[in-house]
Amino acid sequence: MTRHGGQKVLKRLNTPAHLQIKRKHGTFFVKSTPGPHPNRFCLPLLHIIRDLLTIVDNHKEAKKLIGLGYIKIDGKIIRKKSYPVGLMDVISIDKINKYYRILPDSHHGLILHEISEAESNFKLCRINNKTTVKGGHLQLNLHDGRNFLIKIQDPRTPKEDIYKRMDVLKISIPEQEINKILRFKENNIAIIMSGKNIGQVGKIVNILKRFGPKASTVSIQHNGEHTETLYDYTFIIGEENPEIDLPKFEN
Repeated sequence: MTRHGGQKVLKRLNTPAHLQIKRKHGTFFVKSTPGPHPNRFCLPLLHIIRDLLTIVDNHKEAKKLIGLGYIKIDGKIIRKKSYPVGLMDVISIDKINKYYRILPDSHHGLILHEISEAESNFKLCRINNKTTVKGGHLQLNLHDGRNFLIKIQDPRTPKEDIYKRMDVLKISIPEQEINKILRFKENNIAIIMSGKNIGQVGKIVNILKRFGPKASTVSIQHNGEHTETLYDYTFIIGEENPEIDLPKFEN
């Protein structure tokens, strides 16, 4: 008989390169379950607790800690050890007053960056797509799997349709209310979220739109130098100043 569906286990040799594990970790590694972030670019929750934060010693202790409900992702208690944690997610551990945000990094791909309690109350989400649903209302599809329904009063003249693809929403958590819109335009501050220049932060100096998949590019000024990256690799994080705290080496 043939196997139906994907494998539920993951061997260490097949783990994505951005996972920070030891070379002789073992034969198997925890595999992320389907969720808000793609399996190829996320961190399993157990990996964060055991290997990155090192607040427990082994798999059994990490699984128990997560099962007790001490870990919150974006203000919501998560009890699944293989939950995928991805870009811009906020991790809260109230028992020890520690808060972290997932950011892109040039060395490891994804890192944990410690933030203040005040900053853990919001999250940045990029609009990857928007669609019109039944009734003429607007649905925003965000990068972390969220969907926002924007009520349109008059479908013929939608004054509420002020959102565009690639714009970033500053969302309160866990209330999930839109507090601010960061426009995808020149002179705004962006971070590169993928590619060989991942983790670089700078001001957008030029947006060049071309026809075709992955043809459009964005030029970012970083430390006096210009970096060219793909259109879809750009994530707006502020206007004159970043809305989020960044690692020291990025400032």
